[in-house]
Amino acid sequence: MQTFDVSRLIAPGEALCAGEDPLESWTICDVGPADPCRITSLENWTTHFLTHVDAPRHFFEDGATLDELPLERFAVPALVVDIGDRFEVTPAEIPQRDFSGMAVLFKTSASALDTTVFHSEHPYISASAARELVMRGADVVGIDYLSVDRFGDEDYPAHRTLLGAGVIIVEGLDLSPVEAGAYELLAYPLRIQEADGSPVRAILRR
Repeated sequence: MQTFDVSRLIAPGEALCAGEDPLESWTICDVGPADPCRITSLENWTTHFLTHVDAPRHFFEDGATLDELPLERFAVPALVVDIGDRFEVTPAEIPQRDFSGMAVLFKTSASALDTTVFHSEHPYISASAARELVMRGADVVGIDYLSVDRFGDEDYPAHRTLLGAGVIIVEGLDLSPVEAGAYELLAYPLRIQEADGSPVRAILRR
């Protein structure tokens, strides 16, 4: 069994989405004469921080929250699809097969980008590709940048199409350690009440 960590490093220097406050990390206490242990404070977290999952509630008032979804949805067979240097995932990049009960994860040029800088020009999933993924039964859809939608598109067609169909979205993956092919994805969210999203430690195994 091979295990690959496909999560982004949680560190103050990591770039977040435009307009988000950077992570702040500081030591509350440390092992020494005054304290028996070390405790670190992490501030400016959100439910959509670095590598994370989106629940339908992220965009839909009556959408399911993460605590309403069964854990089995976050441990599924996965197919990594490498689209190379293309910035837009279109239906042409989607294998012609059934994805029922599976995750489809798109590896793009974003996996090689400098993660300490926010890139407004980043790969994204087109509206037509999102519809194709829904039609083919995808249970989870992921990409290796912080959003499945094109930066600046305030209609959020990929989010709305996928989440509207009950598809879980995984964003902010680091797929640089893996090649295209079949794996098992494990991306369990934190148990946050009525959560619209959650950071995850995303793992691929084969």
